[in-house]
Amino acid sequence: MRLAYFSGCKIPFYMKEYDLSFRAIMKHLGVGLVELPFHCCGNPARNHDFEVSVLSAVKNLAIARRYGLDIITPCKCCFGQLKHAMFWYDTRPELKLKIDGLLADEGLAWSGETRVWHLLNFLTGRIGLDVLEKQVKRKMSGKKIVVQYGCHALRPFSVTEFDNPFEPKIFEQVLQITGVEVREWSKRTECCGHPISDLQPELSLKILQNKFDAAKIAGADAICTACTHCQLQYERGKVQNDINDHRISAVLFTRILAHALGIKANCP
Repeated sequence: MRLAYFSGCKIPFYMKEYDLSFRAIMKHLGVGLVELPFHCCGNPARNHDFEVSVLSAVKNLAIARRYGLDIITPCKCCFGQLKHAMFWYDTRPELKLKIDGLLADEGLAWSGETRVWHLLNFLTGRIGLDVLEKQVKRKMSGKKIVVQYGCHALRPFSVTEFDNPFEPKIFEQVLQITGVEVREWSKRTECCGHPISDLQPELSLKILQNKFDAAKIAGADAICTACTHCQLQYERGKVQNDINDHRISAVLFTRILAHALGIKANCP
């Protein structure tokens, strides 16, 4: 199986361990990652120029289609933006016509064939939990985890088709096969505060503080993320002793899964 790897803008520069552990897991599962000349997913432009944001995303989809590949990404922001762009492209005929013309100017075309996966729904929906569990080589017992779903993939379900936005379960299902203890907590589907960190930094940090407090109440050792922006937000809190006074760490779920699959910790 071959898929186009959409890393997004932040992972290669700020989260190299996410990139390496993701690549190692895909290699272990026999998935060939193809790097194409992608550019920004378009999310940063969404609040400034809606048409530009959709065009940016659809152009990436058209590039993947040119090579006959579906897309996989470990970034929920990119996943959500690509899925939103597909929705608006399909439901706004005038926008579709305009984008088709702009794509044609660059020798590209897209008609909806490309599928977009986030790593989590790829593991559960394409690989299968039963297949994945058979490949677990070492269980991580004793680690108490709470999960941070991230907003971009969950809502709205009619667009993202990721998981039940009110009662999601696939993140916990993947983690449970690694042997960690997944704790219930009240903040798993709430925003981490990162999207407003520039415009409203005090409120962003307050949201973050509430997250750490809730994780402590749940008895967690760590908050597990599968979202680029959530991980960056929690790492921001790590250096703020007055925010994370409980000393709760944030861990990328790919690191946990790679360890459980027997992949070297310094992936690949």
